[in-house]
Amino acid sequence: MADLYPLLPLLAGAVILWIVARDTRLELRLVRHGMRAKGRVIGYNETSTASRMIVQFRTEDGQEVHAEHENTGWTASRAGEIVTVAYDPDEPARARIVSAPWLSHWVRGLFGGLGAILVLTGLLLGYLAWR
Repeated sequence: MADLYPLLPLLAGAVILWIVARDTRLELRLVRHGMRAKGRVIGYNETSTASRMIVQFRTEDGQEVHAEHENTGWTASRAGEIVTVAYDPDEPARARIVSAPWLSHWVRGLFGGLGAILVLTGLLLGYLAWR
């Protein structure tokens, strides 16, 4: 039976890179093609595995929306803070905060780097184990 241990970091890194790429693609699409609106952080939706900011804003046609923002910068926000969101007019509840004093993309870069290191480690271990 072949040694399969190199698959563990390879698969873990691939999953992390897939999640980072999906999140980045969604945000870039909204930043480029979405509508923008001023919003206000009104609270948090906390579960045992995640905590998401709830942002309230009005769409261009006057619809009031409460959107959950999936970003790790939530710890720096305060209820009542004014932020800028980008949203798809067809799905405004999937809005993303694109401008806030505390918003940073360093966490996305950190996870992307971790995913790349895990993939490279898995490839190296695979090369050493299977050559």
